[in-house]
Amino acid sequence: MKIRTLKLLVKEGANNVVKNKLMSFASTMTVVVTLFFLGIILLIAVNITSNIEAMKRELRLTVFLKIDVSPFHREEFVNFIEEKKEAGIITDYVIISKEQMYEDMKQILEDEVFLKGLTVDNMAESFEIKLANPDDSDELIKQISEFRGVNSENGIGYGKDELNKLEAILKVFNYIVMAVLAVLMVISVFLISNTIRLTVFARRRQIEIMKYIGALDSFIRWPFIIEGLLIGFIGAVLSFIFTSLAYSWIQNVMNVILTNLNLATLSILEFSPVALQIFVIYSIFGVIIGGIGSFLSVRKHLNV
Repeated sequence: MKIRTLKLLVKEGANNVVKNKLMSFASTMTVVVTLFFLGIILLIAVNITSNIEAMKRELRLTVFLKIDVSPFHREEFVNFIEEKKEAGIITDYVIISKEQMYEDMKQILEDEVFLKGLTVDNMAESFEIKLANPDDSDELIKQISEFRGVNSENGIGYGKDELNKLEAILKVFNYIVMAVLAVLMVISVFLISNTIRLTVFARRRQIEIMKYIGALDSFIRWPFIIEGLLIGFIGAVLSFIFTSLAYSWIQNVMNVILTNLNLATLSILEFSPVALQIFVIYSIFGVIIGGIGSFLSVRKHLNV
């Protein structure tokens, strides 16, 4: 295709967008809404996944020894932890003594009624263990449970199960969202298809004359296809702008909320590192939606 011909087709497609202002606007706004929801949901999913991974990396396995643990069994467990640390399975661990546990309990309970009868001897020594890979937790817990000095019945705690539940909920959420987005995409294709159909109908005489003088079907179709592509791309650009503004506002609000709730360890990702990827995704989806809508309409309604 010659450059001059391509310029002509693009010009005709752009003119069609301008001539059908109302329908083009409706089609563009549907694309904007569809891609906006897609982008916000993608960003939410990315943030949740990022924070889950960060929480996994910071998870600590808590192990309580028995209150009456013997020095031999305690030393046996400490040696085991040291071996795992040297092997790289454990990156770090902290020992919380009975005395420290007692002081912590005093701060938590405060009321002397609850503290009555509570002494250092009633406390159990504990270990907070950080794993190099959270996936090793099940095997490590199994091994730890076999030590006689460990309170294996209710003295081993790890928050991995809660995070796994969050991941499962996230997956279900993504499936539901994808279904909603699929419906919105179908609506977008339908509106763009109707826009192109109105354009074809309005120019039916001109198209008829072009056919009589020997114009190829491809030459007649391309301006309408380009019209759909332009609508999709314009919708993608507008949606990207709205997403950027909305996400910046959401980021500021969420950071304030997380700070007030003392959850500064959680964080909302910056938009700039993912801006290019989001724009590319928007552009691809917008052009695909516009292209499909225009192609279906032209194929069905060009026989005038």
